[in-house]
Amino acid sequence: MRRSEQAEWRRERLLDAALQVFAEKGTDGASVKDIAEAAGVTQGLLYHYFEGKDALVETLLRERGFLEQLRELLATSAGRPAAVMLPELVREYRGVLAENTGLVSLFYSASTNRHVRAAMLEFVAEGQRLLTEYLDARVAAGELRAHNTRLFAQTLLAAVATNQYMGADTDPEQIVDLFLNGATARSNPGARDTSERS
Repeated sequence: MRRSEQAEWRRERLLDAALQVFAEKGTDGASVKDIAEAAGVTQGLLYHYFEGKDALVETLLRERGFLEQLRELLATSAGRPAAVMLPELVREYRGVLAENTGLVSLFYSASTNRHVRAAMLEFVAEGQRLLTEYLDARVAAGELRAHNTRLFAQTLLAAVATNQYMGADTDPEQIVDLFLNGATARSNPGARDTSERS
């Protein structure tokens, strides 16, 4: 194995270990020592690759999170109907979370570290913003009725993450159908339109 390949392998091993330890102990309960031990390396070697715990969290969010895939998917889906694109988004999102099982636990571990919390909030807000922009475009195209697209984006992404965290098997088509069509019969004359523009 070449030196560059070995360095990349060690770096990925450290990220794997950090994700595992954060999932088990939370970001506040985990220490650099815990992560180094889980990776089978010295703390000095960990610091060679990362400045510390905050840097590990930020790198995990950037490299193991869903933002890059979401950007790519939305970049090629501007004109695609929501009923087609959103199930694909849910499938890809679930896939990323399944490959990085500790990632959801990372979000659910309440951190008192302001840098960690800021990184997490920024990550979540960016994903919601990207999806909201897509939904706004579908409203403008006349496919979707006017509604609170930000709330839609927040709730859909949170529902998928929560179901993954709980070990529930979420069918992409069913969850998207529920979000797009709801549970109210279309012929119900007493149903009120509570739409709200974002």
